[in-house]
Amino acid sequence: MSRCLIIVFTFAALTVACIAEAQQGNRPVAREQWRAIYLRGKNVGYVHDAVETVNRDGKQVVVNSHTSVVSASGNPADGRARVTIQTDETVDGKVLGYRYQAQNPPLVNVLKQGRVTDGQVRIQTGTNGQTVSKVRQIPADVKGPAYADRLMLDQPLKANESRVITTFDPRSAQVDTIRFEARQFENVLLQDGKERRLLHVVVSHSITPSLVIHEFLDEAGESWKTTIPAQDMVVYTTDRDAAIKLFGDVENR
Repeated sequence: MSRCLIIVFTFAALTVACIAEAQQGNRPVAREQWRAIYLRGKNVGYVHDAVETVNRDGKQVVVNSHTSVVSASGNPADGRARVTIQTDETVDGKVLGYRYQAQNPPLVNVLKQGRVTDGQVRIQTGTNGQTVSKVRQIPADVKGPAYADRLMLDQPLKANESRVITTFDPRSAQVDTIRFEARQFENVLLQDGKERRLLHVVVSHSITPSLVIHEFLDEAGESWKTTIPAQDMVVYTTDRDAAIKLFGDVENR
């Protein structure tokens, strides 16, 4: 899933909590990423993303799975919010369908499911036991939410380069225009206390225009650190054990 879009989804998980490689070219057909979330310097959760290409009825489908788990207090015993998203896309980024769920029992349980047919996305939204259906148009040039990530890996940004990508946001079921503005390579401090030379990229989303995201990418387009200064949030790329450390053995079950 897009390393930039996951921050928007993670922010959604934090909001809920506070209320209560399948790549082209030579890239592998499956990949995953684990990230640790820090809010105001405290570890509050993790992000896990997995991407794979599967064969369905003779067609290649890119399946993107995202999970954000957050305990706003930093203590999982106080409760946690979980956001899970799965999107299905064609290899060239067209949206086929999606499933979005936000859970923070007993206050919040939202499930959105959509399928795209003939330029329309048919959406069913269930909120705490009530279901609403609607249909929205989806322009032909709009890409799936994981396409930005695949493009960044296949065509990494260069210093001082700008790029705009229009995608579909499963959380809001709206079209989202993402703008990437690369600055220069900087020495960036990572979670393990080591520095790495990374490209500073400023990212903005049309669906959340006030939320400015700072990504730090290596020369291959991989993200190692993400910050949202307005929320005092930092997200580090790490391994599975470090990402879920806050939750002990719970996530191993």
